[in-house]
Amino acid sequence: MADTMIAVPYVCFSILMRSGRILDIDERFTDVLGYTEDDIKDGTISFKNLVPDVEYESLIKEFREGFIEKRYMCYQHELVAKDNSVKKVVSFYRLENKLLDGHRVLRVSCAMPENLSE
Repeated sequence: MADTMIAVPYVCFSILMRSGRILDIDERFTDVLGYTEDDIKDGTISFKNLVPDVEYESLIKEFREGFIEKRYMCYQHELVAKDNSVKKVVSFYRLENKLLDGHRVLRVSCAMPENLSE
């Protein structure tokens, strides 16, 4: 095993758990996925658009059950960028200890490892 660590691209954002509405993004979100703060503010993009191959209602049910016993959940999936390119990611979902308008907030961190075997 190598004695080095390899940095991988990543993005972070927050969503409302019930609706999947994106609340905020970091600067890397725009760099990597192409969506801007304006896309978020005008509702152009939501979690359902970012991850269209996932049945969101089923995922929410899984989140609700999983977060009873744990604070983090991890998934491998794909994100769709603004230019319709697909990015394979490993995502960590954390249930925030806050509510917004009575709804739970999730913090999502997505890493994009290119080839872990190298």
